[in-house]
This record gives sequence, C-alpha cells and structure tokens, in this order.
Amino acid sequence: MNTKSRGQIVIVGSGIIGLAHALTAIEAGWQVTVLERHSRPLGASVRNFGTLWPLGCRFGEERDQALFGVDRWRKLAAEIGLWTKPCGSLSLAYREEALAILNEFATNSEAPKTDFRLLGPEEVRQRFPNANPDGMRGALYSRAETVISPQAAISGLAEHVRKMGAKMHFEQPVIKVHDHSVETNTGDRHAFDQLVIAAGDEMRLLFPQELAQAQLKRCQLQMMRTVPQAKGFDIGAILVSDHTLCHYPAFANCPSTAKLRTRLEDESPLHQKWGVHVIAAQHPDGTLVLGDTHEYATDFDPEIRTDLDDLVLASLREFALIPDLRIASRWHGTYLKSAIGQTQVILHPRNRVTMVTAMGGMGMTLSWGLASRIVQSWEN
Repeated sequence: MNTKSRGQIVIVGSGIIGLAHALTAIEAGWQVTVLERHSRPLGASVRNFGTLWPLGCRFGEERDQALFGVDRWRKLAAEIGLWTKPCGSLSLAYREEALAILNEFATNSEAPKTDFRLLGPEEVRQRFPNANPDGMRGALYSRAETVISPQAAISGLAEHVRKMGAKMHFEQPVIKVHDHSVETNTGDRHAFDQLVIAAGDEMRLLFPQELAQAQLKRCQLQMMRTVPQAKGFDIGAILVSDHTLCHYPAFANCPSTAKLRTRLEDESPLHQKWGVHVIAAQHPDGTLVLGDTHEYATDFDPEIRTDLDDLVLASLREFALIPDLRIASRWHGTYLKSAIGQTQVILHPRNRVTMVTAMGGMGMTLSWGLASRIVQSWEN
C-alpha cells in the first residue's frame, strides 16, 4: 500500500460498489471517508444470492473483470476470514433449444476451454444427484462461480476497510453535493478530491436529471431462503436451468437464444411477465437461497406475493431435487438497471464526481474490477 496520501476520497454508500472503491483507493494511497445513510448496509448488496457469477458476463473484457472480482473475493476471504464456496455452476437443459445454447456457448471461439465442460445426462446424474433427471438433455458445468454469504461478506469487508484506515460514518445521509465537499443531514461537510456516489437505488436523490438521462429503470426482486437441509446434504453447485439462459448477456448472441425465448414466452407467459428465472445456491448453514422475480416500475407494492413464490418453486422443481422446501424467510431487493442493456453505468455529472450504478444484478462480481479501473483513472 502506498503510504503517501494522494488526497481525499469520499464515498457515498457502503454496499459492495462503495466498499470495493474504498479498499482499492486505500491500497492506492488515498485517504477515504465512507458515508452511509443507514446504521449498516441494507441495500441490494445484502439482499442477493451471494453468487459470484462470471457465467453471466460476455466474453472478453467483461468476463475478465468478473474473474478478477472472483479472485479478489477469494484472496480477501483468506485474509480476513470470510466464508466462500468455489463450487462452480451447473446449467441444466430440459428443452432442445436450451441444450443448443449450451453447445453454442461452450464451443464459442472465445470460450476458455478449461473453464467449461458439457455433460451428458448420465454424467450429470452421477456427479450431481440433486439435479432432476426427468427430461434432462444435458448440462454445462462452469468452474468459476463461487458462493459467498452476502451479509457476512459485506459487514466483514466494511470492518476491514475501517481497520485499513477509512473513516466510516453511518446514519449520515448525504443531502447535497457542493463543488468540493458533500453535506450530510447533520450539516457536516466532508471535503473531497474525488467523490464516488454508489448509493444504489437511493442515489436517485442526487443528480436526478443525470440519472434520468442515463435511461435507468427500477427493478424489484422477490427472493426466499429455505430451512436448513438435513446434515450432509450438498447441492453440489449453483443450479440454474432454461429460463436463466435468456436472462444474462453472456448467452444473448447464441443463435438459439431467440428460439428458446420464443418457446418460453409461449409455454410460460407468467414467468416471462414477472421475469422469473431460478437460481439455487447453498449457504454454510445448510439453507438454500432461491429466486428470483424481476418487476420493473417506478414504485412497487410492499407485499410479498405468494403466487410469485409458487412460480419460482415450480420452476425449481423442474430441475432440482430438494428434500425440504419449507421456506424460512422471504424478502425484496431493489436496484437500478439500465434500460438499454448496459451492464454497468458510470456517470460524471460534474468534475471529480463519479456515479456508479446499474450493475445488472452482478455488483458482487463486477465491482472490484470496476473500482480498480476508476481508481487508476485518478492517476491521470
């Protein structure tokens, strides 16, 4: 770490985007202040699956950024004692169009041959007994994906950033950005040489016109967690299936993706209406985090909808054999998403001010690489 200070960085928001920028800036020799409106991180960073998901990223720079993020989490976990499970992911195909997508994806000239393996039904049954064999045509195993515990990871990272020298101020919402400082609700001002605004959905309160011009939309997720499974149960990998292949940018250019999307729209219109694609990820207490739905609107009804949970669970049963699907908890998550297909939106509403948002639901995966790039840009 550079021991000579380069200047003062103020970061608004203590989710993964803010904390990744904070630690990266400290390591580069900047003094860092983090301002969080709540008493602890409560946004999308602690309301997700905990899946580090390079599989969803386009080949090239975006996938490299994702793999950088996975490696950063693993090294950080070893350093400060966070739980990680580098179990990989298994994309299961039950429709011929889905199997075609997996083949097209894995045989793409840009696909690293050591990262992916196509599996036939029999090999899936042998290696992953909790994959539903009924109607299964094959699968793609990807080794890069990793599970972390979001709440423990974010709280542990926040404490590490504090120990590394950052000034952490909680219950300090920023109400105004001045030319050289930010002002909080208490009237305190914090001077900056560079300002990073990473306040998630709530950053609409700062520079609303610039955000509106960026063509962002609000997305609400509905998720749930099972009771702990019986001792010894191991799902084996992060499990997904046909609907997920139509959700992530990595598969968008596969020739069969449009065919699968058309078929799914015909077979399961409610899944398409509510943006249902299902991920199952196991955590160290034996619980499974399941979801999710994607609803787009300006504002959302507060209720947890059991009919949407039923859609998720019905999809899950198509590809996973889970012994105990009793649900222990349910929750919503809300984040901003690009309406024009950008995976990450970076805005500079004025000199020395950077706003980062709309990470396409992959902030835990992509934030480290983005922070590295932004902090390096301050050297110029």
